[in-house]
This record gives sequence, C-alpha cells and structure tokens, in this order.
Amino acid sequence: MNYDVIIIGAGIVGGAVARELSRYRLSVLCLEKEEDVCCGVSKGNTGIVHSPALVPFGTKKARLSLKGRQQFDKLSRELGFEYQKTGALVLAYSEHDLDVLTSYIANAENSYRQAGILPPDYRIFKGAELFEQEPDLNPEVTSALLVPDTGRIIPYEYGIALIENAVSNGLHLKLGQRVHSARREGELWRVETDSEFFSGRFVINAAGHGSNELGLAAGFPDTPIKRVKGQYLIFDRDADVEVNHILFQVPSKADKHKGKGILVTKTVYGNLMIGPDAVGQGEAEDTSTDIESTIAVINGARLSIPGIDIRKAIKSFAGVRPRPECGDFIIQSERGFVHLCGIESPGLTSSPAIAEEVVARLGAEGLSLQVKDGFRACRDAIVERVLSLDKIELKRRIELAEDDPERLLCRCEQVPQSRVVEAISRGIPVTTIDGVKRRTRAGQGRCQGAFCTSRVRKLLAGNTGLPEESITQRGRESSPLRIDLKELRKLS
Repeated sequence: MNYDVIIIGAGIVGGAVARELSRYRLSVLCLEKEEDVCCGVSKGNTGIVHSPALVPFGTKKARLSLKGRQQFDKLSRELGFEYQKTGALVLAYSEHDLDVLTSYIANAENSYRQAGILPPDYRIFKGAELFEQEPDLNPEVTSALLVPDTGRIIPYEYGIALIENAVSNGLHLKLGQRVHSARREGELWRVETDSEFFSGRFVINAAGHGSNELGLAAGFPDTPIKRVKGQYLIFDRDADVEVNHILFQVPSKADKHKGKGILVTKTVYGNLMIGPDAVGQGEAEDTSTDIESTIAVINGARLSIPGIDIRKAIKSFAGVRPRPECGDFIIQSERGFVHLCGIESPGLTSSPAIAEEVVARLGAEGLSLQVKDGFRACRDAIVERVLSLDKIELKRRIELAEDDPERLLCRCEQVPQSRVVEAISRGIPVTTIDGVKRRTRAGQGRCQGAFCTSRVRKLLAGNTGLPEESITQRGRESSPLRIDLKELRKLS
C-alpha cells in the first residue's frame, strides 16, 4: 500500500502530528521501533508544560512553546489526561539571581507581546510572603519568581492519548518497525525497516534520537546533537513534605553547589519527584541510573526543600534528551520530507504547535487537506480516579475471583482488573508489563510491581493469546540498570 503520509516515530511529537493528520481524508502510517508507543524521549522527562519565561526569546522554542501551551486545557478535556496548572516558582539565592529573575519576566513578556497576547502576572516574592507560598522551602532562598503559566502532566499518558485518538480516527500504527533508511524513488519515498518497506508521498521524521541519521540518509545536512542524560527520583505519596508549585532554581555556572537547577515537584498523582541532572553521554539507549548522579540530584533538590526524606524514595529512572548544538529545534522540509531533529525541552509543550506547523508545511508542498466527516476529537480517560479503599475493602477486592472485573490487580495503586482490560482494548497493541503500567498505574506504587506483575502477566496472556513466558517487562526495549535504593539510603 502507498500511503499519503508516513510518520517515523510514535513519541509525543509523532503522536501530535498523527492526531492532527487524522482530521483529514488521508492514509497515514506511523512506524515505531519499540513494542509500544512513547518509549523513548517521550517517557523519560518531567512532564512540565512550560512558560516562555525560561525559553530564549526569538527562538522556535519560544514561539512554538507559547503557542502549544495554550492548547493544553482543550487537549486535556478532549483526550482525557490530567493537566494541572500549578504554576512554578524559580528560586533565587543572591542578588545576582534576583537580576536573572527580572530578566525572565522581560523574556516572557517579549514572547507574549510578539504573539499579540497579554502576558500573565509574573511576581517576585520575598520574605514572609514567599514562605506562605512554600512553607517547607529552604530558608536560604531570598526570593522567587512566580511563573503562573506553568503546569504538569504525565508525559506518556498524553502521548498514548494522542496516538489512541489518532488510531480511532484511522491512523495505521505498526510497532516493532525500526526504520533504517528513507530515500526518494520517483514521486514516492521508500521507507525501509528491518523487515519490510513502505511507500509514501510524504514523510515526517519524528524519530527522536534517530532523527539526525535518518535526515542524513534523506539528504539533509548533518546537525550536531549531544545526548544528555537526566536522572530522577520518585517518592511514595506519603512523603511528608509540602510542595505547592513546580520548583526550579536559577541556574548558576559559578556556583556548582546549587545543584544546577534540580527541579522539585509533585506528579499529577501526588508523588514527590526530583531531578534531573544533565550529564553528556554517547548512547541514547543508556537510561541506567547511578549512585553518584542520584546523590547529586538529592543534594540539589535539598537546596530547594531541605526536608526531603530519601527513605521514602520508591524508584529511580533516567531519560536521555537530544540537545542540538545550535540551541534550537531543527524543523526543515523539502521534497515532501519534514525533518524534526533536536526536539528537546520544551518539546512536550510545543508538540501541538509543531504538529500544526508540520501539517501546514505538507499543505504548502501539495498535500490535499480535506477535513473528514466524523472526526472524533474526544477519547475517554483510562485513570478517571485513584481509589482509596480501606483495609477491609482492599483485602476483599484483592481476593475476588479471577474473572471478577472489580478484582484488584495492583495493591499499592488499587488498580481494578476492569481498568486494565479497558486499557489494552483501545487499538494500540499492549503486550508488555510496562505498557500496562503506563496506562493504568499498575506497578507504579510502593512495591514497584512486586505484587501485581504476575497478575498483570496472566491477564495479558489471557487477553492477547500470547504465552505468559513471552510477556516481558519492556518488550524489545532493553532493561536499564537501576540503583539499589537500600544502598542509596545508607549513603544519603
């Protein structure tokens, strides 16, 4: 089959493009190398919907993130993912830092005015007023900038929602298809994977870490990209610390002890999260965590909130982001090929706007954009609410019969079987334990899957027809080494 458009990469940017294209009368194929969507850059990040305040004015990043962030209210309502507009505080420790905060306000106001939009009320808090905002804040913080146009989501929930909705509107999705080349043959592009090839009139290169190599193969210039790993810690929801905003720190080149701006926040579900650091590395697939970097993250986070208790940590993870040497998104197009490269932060925030720009470029190159009848903009949430059962009811529902939809598969996050069955029947094949975890929260809690993994594996086998022994944690995606949290607690 010859497709109108082939998208390489089913991460957040590829998913946003896929959903935007699914509005039109087109045949669209999305190819993803992993066994699930949103497995690369898209899942290993903080999930922040950024303000233009901390994005350099005049860049593509500033323009697209401002345009993109304005769409998240509507997207969250349509696609059933949680978007919390908490605002952020950027913390200052000196008079020099205070000058930086003032520059952030000017930066944001310039971006808003360029877009013809009235900027929100940025304010600098000091003294008692500051500690009314964040009672557990480090007393050494001298001032902080309130950035009200900042929020948070769960990044992979957003990405899954985009692609589920696109599939329901006709997107063809093929998983386990690693693309190694795309070349022009006459009027079509030939896209080759490890096992087969596909033809399309237009190609979108949203391959994340692999985008530069694919761009070179398609005739685009080399764009130097540095891979930067950031490590995080997630804490149990009962971690006894108050964090009301997303907390950043003013970055400082001269003062290394400040932790390089380690972020402190709560997730959408109420777990404390700290990180990331930024360490250059060669391998895109190396998302291992190590003690030294994690301790640096802890020390940096404690400069914001000193009372962080490492005994409450339940998980470490890392993400690798592609940092372009030019310092900005690379968005190029010619001969029906749109090349997206170096889409780092604020790529998540920018994704709806990037998708619109990609579609506009395709239209300018001759793609017919006829709106289809019956486009379904809405998709139901999977996690509508987190249960909070008492001990008696919790025990009763754990012990229900295996065929009872109210039986709990996950004890820590109280995930009913019905939620898992619903999640794996939405058009994207789900064949891994982590695929279930990202959709339903089964395995996200205190025991990190020790209780529920066998139950989830058995249910997946029964619903997919796969042998239990073939159902792995991550599919083709390699399992990274993680630090021993018991050892971490001894050292920190």
